[in-house]
Amino acid sequence: MERYDLTIIGGGSAGLVLAVAGAKLGKKTALVEKHRIGGDCLWTGCVPSKALLKAAKVANYIRNAEKYGIAINQIKPDWQQVIEYVKSTQHIIEEEHDNPERFREMGVNVIFGNGHFESRDTFVVEDSENKQTRTLKSKRFVVSTGSRPLAPEIPGLESCEYLDSENVWDINELPQRLLVVGAGPIGIELGQAFHRLGAEVTIAQRSERILTKEDTDVSERMLEYLTSEGIDIKLNTNIIKVEQQNDGISVMFSDRENATSEEKNIQVYDKILIAAGRAPNVEGLELDKIGVKIEKSGIVVNGQLQTHVKHIYAAGDVIGHYLFTHVAAFQAQLLVRNFLLPFAKKINYAVVPWTTFCDPEVARCGLTETEAREQYGDVDVFTLEQKDVDRAVADGETHGFTKVIASKWRGKILGVHIVGTNAGEVIHEYVLAMQQGIPLRKLSGMIHVYPTYSTSVWRVAAKWLSEGTLVKTLRRLIDS
Repeated sequence: MERYDLTIIGGGSAGLVLAVAGAKLGKKTALVEKHRIGGDCLWTGCVPSKALLKAAKVANYIRNAEKYGIAINQIKPDWQQVIEYVKSTQHIIEEEHDNPERFREMGVNVIFGNGHFESRDTFVVEDSENKQTRTLKSKRFVVSTGSRPLAPEIPGLESCEYLDSENVWDINELPQRLLVVGAGPIGIELGQAFHRLGAEVTIAQRSERILTKEDTDVSERMLEYLTSEGIDIKLNTNIIKVEQQNDGISVMFSDRENATSEEKNIQVYDKILIAAGRAPNVEGLELDKIGVKIEKSGIVVNGQLQTHVKHIYAAGDVIGHYLFTHVAAFQAQLLVRNFLLPFAKKINYAVVPWTTFCDPEVARCGLTETEAREQYGDVDVFTLEQKDVDRAVADGETHGFTKVIASKWRGKILGVHIVGTNAGEVIHEYVLAMQQGIPLRKLSGMIHVYPTYSTSVWRVAAKWLSEGTLVKTLRRLIDS
């Protein structure tokens, strides 16, 4: 029997933050991971997808080099070399940040293997490194086992060797004809990347728009950009069935579920990539046997990330709130604070930014225009086209816009939506303003380096001084 102050189950973003904190605070800490340190983000999510997107963007730059006065005769991406680049970025990050020996040197007992709860204070692990069964007794547990791709119920899908965000990195060659099922962030990112690397890409979406969690204006603009690149996007489309054939995978489509045979069409693809949702990794932990409640979206926790068993907590994708690496780390930081100090704080999701790393990037924080009007009634909306940002013009990156929703009188920022190059970087000035309650008028008085993409923040904020409800009302009073 091994005794610990803190046992963390899952070595992704939340787990690693907690492990470092536990060790530095002098707590006897164990980190249990069934496979590899770094979690989905390092091995199948954020890191490899961004590396692939960079390779695709370079290919697209070369393809359009004449726009910048540079003549290029031919471009032919080498899939094997692209994947080698992707894997090299993973291993650099693994060695520098997520190497298990680094955590062991800090004092964390890193244990690889599958495990389950034997009781509320006991976790049993089959140690795959040392080939032994280990029993861990702990004062506190944190479950941060992440999530995995979820396949929709499509007749015939299981008989096909379909791809998802985990196994797509193992294919040996670029599929010439690729169907992507789902037009959320993963589907859009990977679909665009494969298209730019030479595949004929079709994206099938059941709903009426892509990127459904984004503002409607964002979805419409990105649909325009992606289709203009040559990506075939099918909206309001159901996949009736798929079938493996000698020449590829036959897919039957319809724009409604009960369509007649005449209303269905069949196309053949080399590969299908499923990007239609995720499921929490809770199987085998035997949480239900010790009173931890689980719903379809994940482990049920309260505002302090505490499960129904008071000394067992959960964080990250496994609780299903926001499936982002940065949110998992944010949740872990709250747990560290609450473990150390009295008067436990509740998690606050009021200001959660995220970015879809397509090209141009899509970044969001706060409410959409529809959500803001539902909650606040009439609001001010300020929009700046990317073509009005001088740095974007100089770089030839004029696709996109910034849209800020603000309260009518004070200019309190309620929501920000950016489509454009470096949107994921620019959004953070708005995030800070929203977090600290800084209104648009104060951002308009801040000096921004010229020419940068961040001058768009100053340009939008300045619109409050000329187009805001308060200023226009005062102007009318003065004129009268």
